[in-house]
Amino acid sequence: MPTSCHACGAAVRIDGPVGRRTTCPECDSDLHACINCRHYDESSAHECREPHAEHIVDKIASNACDLFQLGDGASRRRKSSRAARDQLGALFGEGPAPADDDPRDALEALFRKK
Repeated sequence: MPTSCHACGAAVRIDGPVGRRTTCPECDSDLHACINCRHYDESSAHECREPHAEHIVDKIASNACDLFQLGDGASRRRKSSRAARDQLGALFGEGPAPADDDPRDALEALFRKK
């Protein structure tokens, strides 16, 4: 099963259990965090498929959960809305969205001080 860091996407190979203070060799982010756990699921109660797991609020910070098992954290990385729009456009045979079509840019331009 592939394992990777949620923060940078780097492949992680760790033999043995992942300690609470274990960090990614590439970006130094915590690996023993909910978002890197194979039980993490945003659609489950408390975002965890383990019914007996403690409720942990900060899913990105290191924690002391005894049920932690290293999973593929990179698959949970958030993609930008532009990347999602480009993938949708490619599905229907359209080209990538123009660079100036970002709603955030329009919103910032609307409230920018003059």
